[in-house]
Amino acid sequence: MLPPGPRTPRLWQSLRYVVQPVPYVRELQEKYGDVFGLASLAGTGIAVLDPALAKEIFAAPPDTFEAIPLLRAIFGQHAVIATARSEHRRQRKLLNPPFHGARIKALYATMRTVIDRHLLAMRPRDEVRMLDIAQALALDVILETMFGASLDGPMRARGRVLLGGTIHAFDPVLISTTKLHTRTFPVFRRYDDALRRLHAWFDEVIAGRRSTGADHPDLLGLLLAARYEDGAPLTDDELHDQLVTLLLAGHETSATALAWATYWLLREPRVLAAVREETRDLGTDAIVKAPYLGAVVTETLRIEPIVTDVVRICREPFRLGPWTVPARGLVAVMLTTILNDPRVFPEPRSFRPERFLESRTYHVGELLPFGGGTRRCLGATFAEAELAIAIATLANHLDLVLVEKEERSVRRNITMGPARGVRVRVRSVS
Repeated sequence: MLPPGPRTPRLWQSLRYVVQPVPYVRELQEKYGDVFGLASLAGTGIAVLDPALAKEIFAAPPDTFEAIPLLRAIFGQHAVIATARSEHRRQRKLLNPPFHGARIKALYATMRTVIDRHLLAMRPRDEVRMLDIAQALALDVILETMFGASLDGPMRARGRVLLGGTIHAFDPVLISTTKLHTRTFPVFRRYDDALRRLHAWFDEVIAGRRSTGADHPDLLGLLLAARYEDGAPLTDDELHDQLVTLLLAGHETSATALAWATYWLLREPRVLAAVREETRDLGTDAIVKAPYLGAVVTETLRIEPIVTDVVRICREPFRLGPWTVPARGLVAVMLTTILNDPRVFPEPRSFRPERFLESRTYHVGELLPFGGGTRRCLGATFAEAELAIAIATLANHLDLVLVEKEERSVRRNITMGPARGVRVRVRSVS
């Protein structure tokens, strides 16, 4: 039913993938091809590195799959990233409008204010890790766009500390199996304690917002105002889990993408110059729509994927090519491998945004940094706008030089990131 794959113990396969996902998958691809069986602590199933088969997976009816238990353990039982079937459809219908169109566009000015505050605070001769700058920036972007004017100074400071503490408390070992998600395991207990403190802070912020009755156009305001078709609002538990998802997933992915964008722009001066030329005199709304800058954002997410895979559980036997994945079996689309496949993206390790301005079009199984299908990342538009605004600010106001010319991607937590953090030296700020 399943294709050949490694016969090593499940624990070994899981640890290899957690610690060295990219070289391990490349090693298995060389041995077994674009599809192979896998047996991990998370379950047994099939790994897919073939874009055509990935397209089939994303095109399957929504109820074919459900999320892996790991996502519920990390983000919460009611997080849209973790729900399935009718509950997932109901949540997507409710949450799609706040993350698209005019509602997201209204947050661009806030994004730019926060981004400028962080990037333009750097000083000549400073030597910094761009990942550190990007993490602080992304944290404040999330806090300001999520909670806006409802946070006074002390509440904002507490939120920054609690969110940062929750992010740092998450250890990569927790993505190997949910069997470690017990309070008797110190690593999980540390994360769970941090998450509980963050939930308590959410309760304070939400209670304060409700007590005033003020209508704010930030994301919390949109979530509080949202109603299901039967008129019901999000419950407090649902609010908690959506906020955790947006804060944790949105922060880490945006920060890492900005660090990688800085790295590749400094390695490719012609690209940096082209971004500067295109965006020099543009306002914020026009920056987000700038075609070459948009291609730079896409190429950054392609060449250095933040998430290595999309894994789903089959609710019933699922036919894929000549194989059948049994019910409760795993289907894993290996994003990193596909996005760096030379058959799809010639010279995949060359940073060439122009590839996305040419006549070639890419289907959902090929260009998939945000996943695909009905579970495509809800915050993709938000993330792309934030990254575009930050890159434009960097290109037009900062003169940076790489301290270390080579970076490599390593596991940070549930995401991948630059091992050295992209160290840069500031030559000037304008």
